[in-house]
Amino acid sequence: MDEDATQLINKLPTPLEEIKTAENNSTMPEPETMRIAFRYNQLTPVDSEQKPATSLGHYFDLTKTMSPDMLLAHDVTCWNGGELETNAPEFGSFNNPNYASLLSCIRSKAGEQQFNAASDESSKNVLRICLNSMGSPLWYDKNFSEDFLRFMVLLKAIVRNTLSVCLITVPLHLFNHLDDVYLFKKVRNMFDFSFDLEAFAGQMEEQANPAFKEYHGLLNITKITPFNSLASYHPKTLDLAFKLKRSKFVIEKLHLPPDIADDDGASKSQVPTMSCASVGGKSKLDF
Repeated sequence: MDEDATQLINKLPTPLEEIKTAENNSTMPEPETMRIAFRYNQLTPVDSEQKPATSLGHYFDLTKTMSPDMLLAHDVTCWNGGELETNAPEFGSFNNPNYASLLSCIRSKAGEQQFNAASDESSKNVLRICLNSMGSPLWYDKNFSEDFLRFMVLLKAIVRNTLSVCLITVPLHLFNHLDDVYLFKKVRNMFDFSFDLEAFAGQMEEQANPAFKEYHGLLNITKITPFNSLASYHPKTLDLAFKLKRSKFVIEKLHLPPDIADDDGASKSQVPTMSCASVGGKSKLDF
């Protein structure tokens, strides 16, 4: 409800082809051999950028948007919050009718796709649901907590029973100002996977920290569910940061720079002495 869904679709960046990605990886220069620290040549090079194992459209060019022909070739359904005449008593009573309208739209689309996949195996595809800024101030009313939790439970049931996956962005920092102090944890428990984007814009301490000068924010992984597996996936590191380049959005492992500022300051404050003089002596000629 914060942004027109049609305009959001038109702003999607264009995906890069797998051939271009493979060519970029093959043209990377080989690392030069080390003459002094030759033992480091035996170690595998560390690539801090988080790249997927297989290229499945994860690479996008942020300087270009998808062409209208590419969007028309796909089945895209938009909901803008204006279809409130839909009556969905099976979802229960919502104080805010937008929740029932949105659930009705999602359920009908998921049911239609599941029916097409059952009748024609070649048309089987995953329904990707994207809900932008759910729980923003435009959704607030006196029964916001109850309606939002009920909506999440019903939405999770629809996704579980259909071939669907759902991506939701929620401004959880606004939930701290509500009367229900535990709504923050209740909503996070509804998700299978959860992560936070912490931007450095407007934070003076992070912007002044030399360790973060190359990044625009941190990526905090807060929940990983063992979905369809016995154990959850454990990444190699949870210290991740992101930065926005000219043409792509990059997530990298956070590497701290060497702390040489204190050493330089200590070396400058030392008083020059003779080679045979004591370190703590008061005089330069004190033997």
